[in-house]
Amino acid sequence: MPPHSSHLLQPLDVGCFSPLKRAYGHQVEICMQLGRNHIDKLDFLEAFKPARAAALSSSNICSGFAAAGLVPHNSERVLSRLQFKLRTPTPPASETVIAARQTPKTPYTVAQLAREYTTIKGLLERRLKSPPSPTEQALKRVVKGCQMAMHNAALLASEIKDLRAMSARQKRKREAPRSYIASGGVLTAEEGQERVKRARIADEAVLDKVSA
Repeated sequence: MPPHSSHLLQPLDVGCFSPLKRAYGHQVEICMQLGRNHIDKLDFLEAFKPARAAALSSSNICSGFAAAGLVPHNSERVLSRLQFKLRTPTPPASETVIAARQTPKTPYTVAQLAREYTTIKGLLERRLKSPPSPTEQALKRVVKGCQMAMHNAALLASEIKDLRAMSARQKRKREAPRSYIASGGVLTAEEGQERVKRARIADEAVLDKVSA
C-alpha cells in the first residue's frame, strides 16, 4: 500500500464512516441546541439511529467501493489522486566526515569501549586487508582488560556509596539526642508511631544527600 493512501483505498472509510461521522455530529448539534449538554447511552442511541440510516445506505456503500476502485475495478480512480514527491538522494559522506566518525575517542563506559574497539578493528582490517594480525590480538586483550577494570570500578563505586550511606546513618544515630520515658510515664502508640516516622524521614534525607 502506498504511503498516505489508506483513506483512498478503504471503501467503508470513503463511503460510509465519514458520512456517518458527519450525520452523528449533526444530531449532537441538534441536542445541544435544545439545551442537552450531556449525552448518555440513551441519547447516543437516539442520535445514532437516524445518523446510521442516513449514512449507511446502499448508494453510499456502492459509491465507497467505486471510489476505492474496487467495484467496478478501476485503479486509475485512486492512482490519479495520489501525489508522489521525488526525493533528492542523500549525497555520500565526504572523506572528512568519515574520518571524523572514525576518530577514536576516550571511552568512559563499557559500551563506549566496545564501540571504539569495533571502530579500531574495522580500521585495522581495511588497512591491513589480511586475517587477524598480532596487533589486533593484542588490542583485543587490552580491551578485555579494560572491560574487567571498568566492571570492578563500577562495583567499587556502588559499594562505596552504600558504605557512605551506612556511615552517615550511624553518625546521625550517635549524634541524635536520646529521649527517655520518665519513671512511671506512658508512651502512647501515637507517640511511638510519630517517633518512628521522624526517624524514617531523617534516614531518607540522609540517603538523598549521599546519593546527590
